Amino acid sequence: MKKFLITCFYLSVTLAVCAAGFLLPSALNNYQDRQIFAKIEHPAIEPPELTYSSSLYDTLRLFTRAHYFVEYPSTGSKRTEEEIYTIASESIRLLQKYNVISSDLNYDITNYTTSLQLAVVAERNDYTDLVNDQPYSSAVDAETSTQDHSEPSSVDITTAVVWSCSIYFDSGYWIDIWIDDQSGKAVSFSMFIEQIQELASSGNRDILDTFANAAAKFAEHYYELPATALEPSFVHSFSSLFEKDAGIIEAYYTIQLKEENGTLIRIPFKIRPECMILN
Repeated sequence: MKKFLITCFYLSVTLAVCAAGFLLPSALNNYQDRQIFAKIEHPAIEPPELTYSSSLYDTLRLFTRAHYFVEYPSTGSKRTEEEIYTIASESIRLLQKYNVISSDLNYDITNYTTSLQLAVVAERNDYTDLVNDQPYSSAVDAETSTQDHSEPSSVDITTAVVWSCSIYFDSGYWIDIWIDDQSGKAVSFSMFIEQIQELASSGNRDILDTFANAAAKFAEHYYELPATALEPSFVHSFSSLFEKDAGIIEAYYTIQLKEENGTLIRIPFKIRPECMILN
């Protein structure tokens, strides 16, 4: 019996030594990894600064910059879909009054859809001033240098809660309107209407200028700020794919609004063969 116990004891010791020899290297490696990780300086990752639009004019400016949309909970607004539809319908009638939309065409509304969205603009602010103050080539070098050697850049995020309202007409065309939830004012229009095709295919620069001036008068009345249609920054004429002899014109204007303190709001006004976009 004693011999059996001694044998079991030595066997247990042997197994313990084997287990220690198998697990010890892994434990040592884990310990060394923790020690090395503790010595590495880890830059603090700050959460992005989130700024909500505080006024109608802030939302107008937001839409002039590159932005995207994400769905927003319907409980985030006290307005109803019917109220948004009424605002959109009234803005369409005002566009007709100022001849931005022709009153001669069929604008009998057949259907509409609405959704609450968050318009988002995200901008890096690590070397913006450096890029703006240098020639292009120097700015590119500065960007490369910053990306290779500097700490991670921060991002400023500007947002605005807006309603998207799409109104469809009996003619088969439609208008998309974005409405600022806070002020209840439309801040952007995308108009897919028959009139735009006729306008672009006319190939007449004077007609385009008249259209831009009409949009400026609409903006001046609607936003209650002095407005001016500036000379187009881009005018492109090309041949129609369907009528070889017909010229199609694409033009980009700017509607400039001026606040009481002198601050300017520059709203893009784009006339394309397929649609017209105000902001």
